[in-house]
Amino acid sequence: MMLIEAKTEKKSVGVLPTAITALDPRQEKFIELYFTAESVTFGNCYQSAMSAGYTSETARNLTHNRPKWLSEKLGQMQTMEPELLLLKLTTIINNERETTRDKLKAIDMMMKHYQMFGKRSITNVRIKFQSVLD
Repeated sequence: MMLIEAKTEKKSVGVLPTAITALDPRQEKFIELYFTAESVTFGNCYQSAMSAGYTSETARNLTHNRPKWLSEKLGQMQTMEPELLLLKLTTIINNERETTRDKLKAIDMMMKHYQMFGKRSITNVRIKFQSVLD
């Protein structure tokens, strides 16, 4: 009899810190709003930029044309354990103030994590073509 030992690997999300340039007060406010989970605009680049005092055009451009200071900040982010990500998704799903779209996305991500989307084979399916053609 052969015993097989399962090796578990602890994975984390994020990158190692790097040197960062000094930020002006508006950039610091944007970073605070965008990256703080308790913020109303958490994860929404446009809304975080607008709340920080940027113009609508600049707020739109932050998402697409990531400036150096934002790239550096993203590179400086601490790692996040998968358990914390799952907790955040659960919080989104159970929050009454979240939009249905955000809740559905969080549910989708949870289902993918737990591998609830599996290949299913369809057997013994009968289709009556006559009723469709009439």
